[in-house]
Amino acid sequence: MSTTNYYTIIKRVILIQTYKDKISQSNTIQTRGEKFVFGIVLLKTIYKMFAISLVVVFVTVSYCNGNYDKKRLLRQNLSKRYNPELLPILDSHQPLQIKAKLYVMALQGLDDKSQVLTASVFWYFTWKDEIFRWDHNIEYKNISKLTVKVRDVWVPEIYIVNDVRDMSIRSSGYNKDYVIVRSNGNMTWFPAKELQTSCVVDVSKYPFDTQECSIKMEAWYHDNTSFVLNTIGSGIDMSEVHFVQNGEWEIVNLSSNPFQYQDYADNSSAYSCIHYTLILKRRSSYHLITTAFPFVILMAINLLVVVIPTECGEKLGFCMSQFLTMIVFLTLIGQNMPSSSLTISYLTFLISLQILVSGITILIVAISIYLQTRRIEDRPSFVVRIIFSPLRYFQQNYFKKSFTPSQDSIHEDFTTWLDIDKKLNCGLNILLLLNVIGTVSVFVFVIY
Repeated sequence: MSTTNYYTIIKRVILIQTYKDKISQSNTIQTRGEKFVFGIVLLKTIYKMFAISLVVVFVTVSYCNGNYDKKRLLRQNLSKRYNPELLPILDSHQPLQIKAKLYVMALQGLDDKSQVLTASVFWYFTWKDEIFRWDHNIEYKNISKLTVKVRDVWVPEIYIVNDVRDMSIRSSGYNKDYVIVRSNGNMTWFPAKELQTSCVVDVSKYPFDTQECSIKMEAWYHDNTSFVLNTIGSGIDMSEVHFVQNGEWEIVNLSSNPFQYQDYADNSSAYSCIHYTLILKRRSSYHLITTAFPFVILMAINLLVVVIPTECGEKLGFCMSQFLTMIVFLTLIGQNMPSSSLTISYLTFLISLQILVSGITILIVAISIYLQTRRIEDRPSFVVRIIFSPLRYFQQNYFKKSFTPSQDSIHEDFTTWLDIDKKLNCGLNILLLLNVIGTVSVFVFVIY
């Protein structure tokens, strides 16, 4: 149906409508002859429009049925001489070349305890089928490709060997998948799957850790004489349309490594495989606010015990409060920290160290308060003086300004319980100083 015929029909309808309006307005048609002529013209126009519509519908249906019949005939002819269980190659001496690329759609998460990476992916596989092909220029015109079910054609049997749930690349809805077939035999297959692959997690630098996980795709039942796996481009990428960011992990790098490995039972056979590597970095903003920052604040507050005088009765209460706060804090953040015994986070060691330091501080403060109640003339035993002699040496050599010659002579001849108290407080100061230096050093090491 040409465009000119449509325009002609539309013009006639408009003229009839205009003529009808004039009749109703001017009331000029009074005779039977004029009414009869008007009716004839209207019937002819309606008849032509109806006939043209029937022709258009008939041509469209005929074309669609003809094209559908050709596709059905093509499928039948191809299926007669095709076996989906046999490798679709004519020369058995040349292996089938299969190209693959992995697209990551979403990263559900990385379980630190079970050491399992969960990700939604799909593959792009392409290969050339030398049997399932046709000439679309002669017998099957305008049919350049077909969409067939995977059960009707040969597809590679590939496994994800480090998948902890289902190693086959064919998902549960495999029979519902389709393969796009070109007339020259090029096959395109897009299998999608939710992977749960094993991944060795090193949480020693938590929450600033970076993990390296792999997806190991291998051909188990077909060696390299049957088909060979190759990558397309980089071999792995993030889907630009479907990719969804993960709130805890960031994908830093993606890479692939195609290679062949020897069969441990038969050294003459080699199998093709591709190992995909994902470098994941933990997003540390949340952990900095909820874990690292409160930890630094508690450690800084713990230093205030130095400036509180022993005579103040609240010094021991302050130390007890710090000790209990640190224990509660460790319990709370322990729920969010990775629970693995293979590698333990440095942060866990630091928190445990702070609890130990707080416990030692309570012990020293309690002893110091007790010594304040002893009489000055009471002389410590010889064993006590031997134990505290290193602290005395440290005081005399590094804090000489706090001792006068007369005091030095007194300390050489006579040591009181108050002297022991001073040495205990000096040891506490040294312990807290070393604690701060060690904690800062570990934080710098973990971050960088």
